[in-house]
Amino acid sequence: MSGALARLATLDRRWLFLAMALAIVLPLIFPLELPFGVSPMVSSIHREVESLPPGTRVLMSVDYDPAAQPELEPFTRAVVRHLLRRECRIVFLTLWDKAPPIVQAVMHDVVEGEYVLGRGFFEGEPHPDYRYGEDYVFLGFKEGKQIVINGMGQDFRQMWPTDHRGTPTSEIPVLEGVSTLRDFPLILESASGHPGPVEYVQQVVARHDLRFAAAVTAVSVTDLTPYYPNQVFGLVGGMRGSAEYEQLMGYTGPGIAGLNVLTFGQLLAILAILLGNFIYFTTRLQGRRGRRS
Repeated sequence: MSGALARLATLDRRWLFLAMALAIVLPLIFPLELPFGVSPMVSSIHREVESLPPGTRVLMSVDYDPAAQPELEPFTRAVVRHLLRRECRIVFLTLWDKAPPIVQAVMHDVVEGEYVLGRGFFEGEPHPDYRYGEDYVFLGFKEGKQIVINGMGQDFRQMWPTDHRGTPTSEIPVLEGVSTLRDFPLILESASGHPGPVEYVQQVVARHDLRFAAAVTAVSVTDLTPYYPNQVFGLVGGMRGSAEYEQLMGYTGPGIAGLNVLTFGQLLAILAILLGNFIYFTTRLQGRRGRRS
């Protein structure tokens, strides 16, 4: 036993690095369907979207940078797919200067790639022909943070006179009849900081009685929890929340794959800590016994 412990105590740390690499890579290559529950905060968003009638206009505010993509992008893509399945109309915008390429990638991969080009994501379900300007639009980025959020609650078109292509919003069919945020039955936001859900709640949600839900990074969940379920009727937290939404959608996406990676990585880290402590205290006890003898 002492010989085996000695070999483990002097084990090259590169083997641990290799084990961690395998724990990360293998679940991505071979996704596992590990059982996990769905929180009421996530399921409430799914129920809300599922209840929307076709043609409902939904505002999607994408407010995160590339650093937060691994946590928030899975939910953003999953909920956009859900809205498409419900044949809702989507108005994209962002208050973050680094987010426009992210929004355009989501539109290209999810909306245009899977629906406009006729490659529906959900096999056996209708794949509507989504047209830019009529069924979805991207208004672009606007600086101003809380000022913009507050302004949208009073005069939406004044805040967004054109879309990201320069087309006047008065000429965009999907925005016909929109004057304030109250004209959106549902507002969704994916955000990793400020401006984000806190600013929406403080500026417009309670004041205008809006239906608002958000996805945030895992470290931000505690900041938003006091607003649930009154001001924020649904809340998705980090990779785990994204995986829960994918499970409700009935498919394995990057959220579930990422959750598998986190699970195996954390299990390996716990195992390494327990094994290291076992080796340390065992060898220390054996050393004391040797000195006594």
